Amino acid sequence: MRLNLSDEPLTAELIAESLGRSETALIGVNGTSMHPTLQMGWRVFVRPVAGADLKIGEIAVFRGERYLTIHRLVWREIGPGGTRLVFRGDYNRLRERVPESAVIARVVAVEIPGRRKGMERVVSIETDLLARFYRASYGLFRLLRPILPSPAPPGAPIGPFGRTVRTVFAGIERLLGLFLRERR
Repeated sequence: MRLNLSDEPLTAELIAESLGRSETALIGVNGTSMHPTLQMGWRVFVRPVAGADLKIGEIAVFRGERYLTIHRLVWREIGPGGTRLVFRGDYNRLRERVPESAVIARVVAVEIPGRRKGMERVVSIETDLLARFYRASYGLFRLLRPILPSPAPPGAPIGPFGRTVRTVFAGIERLLGLFLRERR
């Protein structure tokens, strides 16, 4: 979900600096990749956070290639080049891998427009079913890592075990996404 901002890299820097001074910001969102958790036209309250302090399942704002993005942290890849955070939109299958330094804020609440002007309400972002699934999956992976087969190097074909695990994981993600509560 792209933020309703210009595509200039300076925008991300200005927001990061503003967060450093005021500790909070209210930002309008545009897009459907986080539906139903966040919807187009809503505004989110964000607080600064370091990428290393972000928990699996939390929703964060990070610097993309040309704009800021709001997605959910679904995994941490620890490799020889350091830790990369894997983000995904709730309504989107695409995963984005970014360095921890790309994260600028955590989404803490959402302002939902009311039926009439002045009837907006603010709802805090709490741990939902999808966040619990990602945390449990990552915890299980860390526990079983010593006995699991080594991952295929980037660009190498994935074996039958890896394909099966990915298919089951993606199916569970889609199924749990159907149970996300729509806030209206």
